[in-house]
This record gives sequence, C-alpha cells and structure tokens, in this order.
Amino acid sequence: MRTRDFSAAPPLARATVMLTVEPEQGRASGAWLRSVTRALEGPGPVRREWLRVGVRRTGVIAWYADAAAGADARRRVEDEGGVVVQVHEADPDGYSNGVWRAEDGRMAHVERFTPVGREEVGPPVVRERSGRGSGLRVEPVRTRADLRDVLRVPPWGTRRETHGVPLWHSTVRSWWTGSGPHHAHGAVQLYVVRDPWGIVHGRTTLHTDDRMDHKLGERTLLMGATEFAGEAALVAMVEYAEALARQRGRTRLLGPVSLLPNQVGGVVTSGWEEPGFLDGPWSPPHYVRDWEAAGFERVWTGSTWICPDLGSLDPTALFGDDPLPEGVVLRHADRRRLDEQLPVLRQMLNASFAELGYFTRIEADELAAATDGLAHLLDERLLLWLERGGEPVAFVLVVPDLTDFVRSTGGRLGPVDTVRLLASRRRYRREAVLIIKGTVPGARGQGLMRHLSRELLQGLQAGGYDALRVTFVEDDNTGSQAQFVAMGGRPLHGTCFYTRAVHVGGTPSGDQRTVAAPTSAVKERGPAVRLLARAHDWGRAPSAHNTQPWDVRVLDEDRLLLGWHADRELPVADAGRRDLLLSLGALALSLEVVAADLGLEADVTWGVDVDARRAAVVTLRALPGPETRSQPPQRRPSPAAAGARQAPPPWSVAELHARATVRTAYPQRPNPCQVAEIARTAGLGEGCGLLELPDDLVDELLPRATAHTLTGPAASELAQWLRLSPRHPRRDLDGLSATALGLSAAEARGLALLTSAGPLRRALETSRLDRWVARTSALRPRGAVLALWAAPGLTPDELGPLGGSLLACWLAGERGGWSAHPLSELLDEPHAAAAVDAHVTGELGHPAAVYAVWRCGRPDALPYRSPRLTD
Repeated sequence: MRTRDFSAAPPLARATVMLTVEPEQGRASGAWLRSVTRALEGPGPVRREWLRVGVRRTGVIAWYADAAAGADARRRVEDEGGVVVQVHEADPDGYSNGVWRAEDGRMAHVERFTPVGREEVGPPVVRERSGRGSGLRVEPVRTRADLRDVLRVPPWGTRRETHGVPLWHSTVRSWWTGSGPHHAHGAVQLYVVRDPWGIVHGRTTLHTDDRMDHKLGERTLLMGATEFAGEAALVAMVEYAEALARQRGRTRLLGPVSLLPNQVGGVVTSGWEEPGFLDGPWSPPHYVRDWEAAGFERVWTGSTWICPDLGSLDPTALFGDDPLPEGVVLRHADRRRLDEQLPVLRQMLNASFAELGYFTRIEADELAAATDGLAHLLDERLLLWLERGGEPVAFVLVVPDLTDFVRSTGGRLGPVDTVRLLASRRRYRREAVLIIKGTVPGARGQGLMRHLSRELLQGLQAGGYDALRVTFVEDDNTGSQAQFVAMGGRPLHGTCFYTRAVHVGGTPSGDQRTVAAPTSAVKERGPAVRLLARAHDWGRAPSAHNTQPWDVRVLDEDRLLLGWHADRELPVADAGRRDLLLSLGALALSLEVVAADLGLEADVTWGVDVDARRAAVVTLRALPGPETRSQPPQRRPSPAAAGARQAPPPWSVAELHARATVRTAYPQRPNPCQVAEIARTAGLGEGCGLLELPDDLVDELLPRATAHTLTGPAASELAQWLRLSPRHPRRDLDGLSATALGLSAAEARGLALLTSAGPLRRALETSRLDRWVARTSALRPRGAVLALWAAPGLTPDELGPLGGSLLACWLAGERGGWSAHPLSELLDEPHAAAAVDAHVTGELGHPAAVYAVWRCGRPDALPYRSPRLTD
C-alpha cells in the first residue's frame, strides 16, 4: 500500500539519503576504499555496501537515516579529495507490503500478491525469517579487530548514541579474555553478525552460569550485550545460539542479560523517547517486535522509575519524623573503609533478594569488580544501612549519575578519561541512580525502609540532587513502587527479559519441532529429550585435541542422531577420520551409560555418511525392570564391528566424570597381568585386544613422531586448538591449555612460538633439532605404552564401535588406578605407524592394525579435568 509511515519497516527502508562515492580518476585502490569507508563511518549510517562492477569494487554506497547525517558524511568524504559523490534523496511517499482497511482501521501484511495476467488469485507471500536467507553469518570474536567491532556498535538509524548507555570497554574485554569474576561460573563467548561485505549487523555474547541454571532448574544458554540492526540479524543470532545450545545440552535461551539479570540487561518495552541511564537498559522500539517475532516470551516484566524535583519534597511529611526503633542504628558509607563495608552490603544484598526469580547470588569478587573505583566517586550520604544488635537488616545504594560521562567516552576509561572524570566528578551531582535497596527477610514489615527513605531523601537534598532514577523494579513489587510514588515518581521505561525453549530436534531434512524442556517437565518428555538434556554427563567423552566434534540431535521421541561438526574436524592430522570416529564411538558409549542412569536402553546403529556428517542413530527404550537399571544394555557381538563389546561392564556416570587424561610422569606401570585385567574388564570382543609395546621400540619411534607433530604439516592445525594463554577466550571451552598439557609458563611460550612460527618450524625440521626437542621434552618415567589393535582396514561403521571399546579400556584402567595419556603421534607419523603395525602383527602371528596408542600408569600428580562445551 502507499504510505509515508515506514516506522515498522527495516532500518534500510527508513533511510532518507543514499550516497554513492567513486574515485575522480582511476580505479578504487584498497587505500582509497579504506579512507572513504572511515569518512562514512560517522554518526547516522544505516548501512554501507561496496559499489561493484562485476566482482571489482569501484566505490562505496552508504545510506543515512536523515538528511543532516547524509550532509555531514558528504562533507567528510569531499574533504578527503579526489572523489565523486552522488546524493540520492528518498521520496517521502512509498509502498509497503501491507494492506489498510479504511472501514476498520486495520493494518496488516498482505498474505497474497496481487494477481497479474490471467491469474485469479495471486501467489502467497513467503516471508523468510531465517538468518540464513538474509546472507548474514555469525562469527566468534577471535581477533582484536573483531573485538573493536563489538565495542563500536553503530546506531543503525536509531537514537542509541543519545539514548543508550554503552558498556564499559574494560568489562567487555574481561569477558573476551576470561579474566573477570564470571570466569568461575561459566565462560563467555563474544559473537558478531556480518553481511557478505563484512559489515557488522549485530553482536551478542553466548554464555552460561551455573547459578542461573540452579535458579531456573534448567540448563540455560544466556544471550548478553545483544544489539542488532534488524530482525534478520537477531534471527541469525538465535539460530546460531540454538545450534550451540543443542551441542551443549542446553534447553532454554534467555536474554538479553549482561551477564546476569541482576547485573545489566533487558529490553525496553515502552518509554523509548526517554534516554537510558547507568545500570539501566535502553533499546529501540523494533527490539520488542523482533524478539517476539523470533518466538520469545516476556519474563520478569517491570519498569525503571524517575523521581523528579526532589528539592520540593518534605522528607518528614512523606516518611514521618519518628525516631529509629530501639536497638536500630543508622550507618553511612566511609570512603576510607569501603573495602571493609562491602562484605556487609553483600550479606544484605544476597539475603534480601534470594527469593526473586531472576536473582543469583553475588560473590565477593563480583561485587569488588562492580564497585571498583567507587570510593573515588561515592557520595557517603547515599550508601546507607540499618543495623539491629550489630546485624545489618536494611540498606539502600545510590550513586551519582555518570551516564553523560559514559556516553561522552563511548564506554572507554583510559588514563585521560579517568583524570577528566575525577576532576569533573562534582559536575555529576545533579542526578542520582538508585542501584538497589532491600530488607532482609526477618526484618520486613517493620517500617525500616521508610526510615532509610527519609534519610536518603535528606541526603539527596543536602547534596543538591534534582532527580533520582531507579533501576528496574518488577511489576509485582508494589512495596518499592509505593515509595517512589510517594516521592512524586513515575515509571520511565517499561522493561522485560525474553526467554524461549530451544528447538531440540529436527528431522533429517532439517525440519525442527519446539520442545520446551525445563527440568520440572523433562520427565514428561520423550526419552530422546531427556537424554539430550544430560549433555553435561555424556559430553565428558574424549576427543583428539579436545575438539568435541559431535553433534547430537533429536530425530523423534525415541531416537537421537549422532553426527559431527565440519569445523571441528582435523583434516590434516586426521585425514582418514580415525580419531574422529573413535571419539564418536566413545561418545556413543557415554550416551549408553547416561541412558542406563535414566532407566533407558540405548541401541546404537552405525551408518556413517561422510557427506551428510552423520554417524549413527541411537534408539532408546525403557529397560525391562528396575533390577537392570544399574547396568548398561547388553550388546550382541556384530560380525561387522571388530571390537564390539559383548557384555559391557556397568560403568557409572560418576566414572565418566572422573576419567581424565593425565599428561605427567608415571612412576608406576601395570604389569602384563594387570594389562590383561584391563582388557578383560573393558569387555573387548572378538577380533581386537590390548598389547604392550616394548620400550626400545617406543624410544626409537616417539621422538620422530613427536617432531612430526610439532613441525610437520599438522603443526598449524594444532596451533588452532592450543589455549596456552590464561587469557585465551576459549580456554574454558575446548582445546588444549597449558595446564592440560602439563606445561610450565616458559614451556607454554615456547610451544606457542614453535607452532605459530613457520620459518622456525622449517629450520628445526631441516636441522633435525625438532627430534632433539621432542626427546628432551619426553616425560619420564613413561609408564607402559599400550596399543589397541583390530583387523586391518576397518570401515567407518566398524571404527565407531571400536571407539567405545577404547573408552572402555580407559575406564577400566581408571577403575584399577591406572591413568591414560594418548600418544596419537605414533599413528599420525607414517613411518612410526607402519613400524607399530608390523610389531603387533609379528607378535600376534596374523595381520593386525593399531588404532589407538596411549601411556598407562599411576601418575605423580593429580589429574586435570579438561573443559567441555557442555559444562
């Protein structure tokens, strides 16, 4: 329909000016394109694209929300010189894909196109809500350049620059490096959404917190610091988040929270014309529509408040002038003793809000980080609490409103900004922000908060504050609202958070069905959903380089599909997918163990399809009786699967969690009888077994094989999975950390240099110094080196079950006190692999191949539990 109202249209449709910029002479060089792009990045751009002739970039196109922003951009570009700028202004009238009915005022999208030609009825309108259909891609933040894109969120045609409040850059960097207090409760990953030209359309964090899982009774993936240009960007992020949630065994999405609901977050549902403020949310109007169009529901609805004209109020008239109850003492903050007083505040804070659905316990290091530098800015009249008999019972925390300063710096707080803030802090004493207030449960209903409110209002008036803003208060908290109403307050912004269940399954064609699976309802769901929700248990399966390549999805109520992610393969080191299929087999055994813990029998049917990245189907059924629930299901030997276990022992979930790779010296080694006991306990079937390799053979082969890993073709691939720095953003998710490898700080730096510097690797390889490095770094005493053998040339469908046998051997060793450390390098280096196979064949007297090699012994150090995506 013809209209002038495009407020509900995507940002690009609301642009009023389009600029095309081309070089005045010659071609557009890379340096020219970069300079023009920087000039166009000022305030107000809605979108930017390359102007192309074929695939060659010939200029830049940029759209702006208003004429003033377009004129400013044109002036900046022309100042660069050597450009030709064309200005295209949008006509105020246009057409939208909607319909308007004058008789009832209804407006809606058209459901069918207008018929043309001989058509009697137009074709239906198909609207693509998928982020895949928009050409947008979600990428993890890997480099500092990516991090800068996260920190510099463009306004995308909204009033974010004047109404939003940027996050502190130092806070976001601590998320990325894993150096903040959140580290103890779950890792934080940062992501950006880009279009095919690399332009950022959104950002988010995807993170977990064990306290929120406990609070909600459900394993939840949290979305934080979520900003986006339009619905397509949000949908792309949600689809990515769902895929990650399924991989980690998470059944619900919640957001936006930065990093928890009781810290910062939420979406503004009304009052968009009012600017946001410190510790409060602000978001443009289309966020509500976009979150709800993506299937999210509102939760924890509330409002922020403002109490204006504080100087006209009479504190005693509002809150009375009666003295404090007997035994109750008023306390004020003291800048010099703030470190001593923070534990008192935290004690009251956790006790006062423990029963709220969104509140999670605040730890000491979190409160210290949140109040870092507060002593320099604190107004001692505005942090108050009451004590009765020496015990704190009620409190209120109000701080000067630094919103204008934070906006002026864009969230930066460098040395110059810090000096400027300290020098001008009195300028920010006109308005204040009430961060939090509360009363401990045993002291409620006694009027204590009324006394604090009176003292607070008097302190605000004495400090010359004109207005008090209040962070979000839930709608059903009428007690807090009544005090703000008494102070002449009114709601400022409507707020809420959003949640939805994860689409936990899909048909092989990719069609998905929504399954809401909170813990309280998991038992009412099918066996597949119940088992999928236990990802924190079966996700402890081992994998090469800790890549965790598996992808487990629900096919239907009783079946799971076991596949893998292409980006978690090792195409150089594991070109034949031996390690990949062994890890999937280990995962299949872990699924069986957890299924038995749920009272289910799991039947794994292998059918590896490399092109589709599918490995097996796990069919679940109830065990016949309670007496069998402590044992994993019995599996008949399959002639197609060498290594299939006939009667697997009753492994427990606790044993899955206790198993760990121990990369340290092994002073004690198992004797041949104990090795045979490991094989017997593992229940190895016909056609496979364990054999100890002689020390002299290992001494001969291992240095060359280790050198091949460090300097050979797979070294660069290994570097991608090393997390050697404590500040690596993925250290607590996957890969190999220095702690996991048992390396000192100096050894970790050396390994990082070796795997990242190609010339150094080539020099070491040419001089054969790499073998000397490998020999001197070998762990001694080594323990026994065991090999799992089976028939040569196993097919992919046979390698999978052998992976279950491998994990069974490691679990059997752990049960006897013997740890394991894989030596896959002996099979990755062709000469060593051939020598090992030849030795085993000679010892057995028939053809055999080795599929796994590991050190076995009792370690001289405690095991390290490697991280998992499903933790």
